[in-house]
Amino acid sequence: MSANRVVIASGILRAEIDPGGARIASLTHLPTGRQILATTPWADEPRDAFALPDSSGEWHRRYPGGWHVLLPRAGDPPAEVEPPQPFHGEAAWRTWTLAGDRSSCRARVTLRTVPLEIDRTAALIDDELRLDTTVRNASATPVRIGWAEHPAFAGDLFDGASTVGTGEREIPVAAAPSGGFDDVSGAAGSLRISGELRLDLTWDPHLFPRLFVWRERRGSTGFPWWGAVDAVGLEPSSDPYAHPRDALGSIEIAPGETVRSRVVLRVRGIDAPTP
Repeated sequence: MSANRVVIASGILRAEIDPGGARIASLTHLPTGRQILATTPWADEPRDAFALPDSSGEWHRRYPGGWHVLLPRAGDPPAEVEPPQPFHGEAAWRTWTLAGDRSSCRARVTLRTVPLEIDRTAALIDDELRLDTTVRNASATPVRIGWAEHPAFAGDLFDGASTVGTGEREIPVAAAPSGGFDDVSGAAGSLRISGELRLDLTWDPHLFPRLFVWRERRGSTGFPWWGAVDAVGLEPSSDPYAHPRDALGSIEIAPGETVRSRVVLRVRGIDAPTP
């Protein structure tokens, strides 16, 4: 574990937050010892001077797993927008300032490619991880952005009898080795993973009307992962993937104004009562 991470805990959950991208590096269900978020074999390798020439290639080469926030753009950067964005947006690449106590961690960063101030708090309360994020336009002109939450769940959570559903829709997750990506429109603002653990993820469906479903269950056998990554991303998003081409996204923030989000992940054991 990086010495710069903040560790927080509640009665049944423990999380580590890394200053790199304000990433939630791990989330543990203490009664079972299960890791909720995916991690890659190289997640804790130190940064080095070697880097691939394009940001998408470099993101995937050193991808550590966990939960990232993607601002001001998810996916490949649009060629028409200046200044250019790295893959999955500047916020995921920056080093954030962290301040934590026993059960919560506040992370802050000011972006340079767009005039945004981001303030994000991760709090563990009983069986819930609550992520409260504010994005403020610090300039005198409107700013349009895209925004996605990028939790990558541990692939083995989906083995056996596990099911995933959002609203009335069931999302298939094939056994390893497999892979795939879907961009689901009209997401319900909630989803449930039912298996050894019960996970309920909720978000604002007006802010995030789409859900990216990324399945990397040891299906990429070549560079850079060599079949070693087992993760399922279930990612609320403001915009379709790789769209629009002439702007960062559809969320417009007026000068001095703020957009707020709360995303909640509830984690329960299989024997816990259903509310």
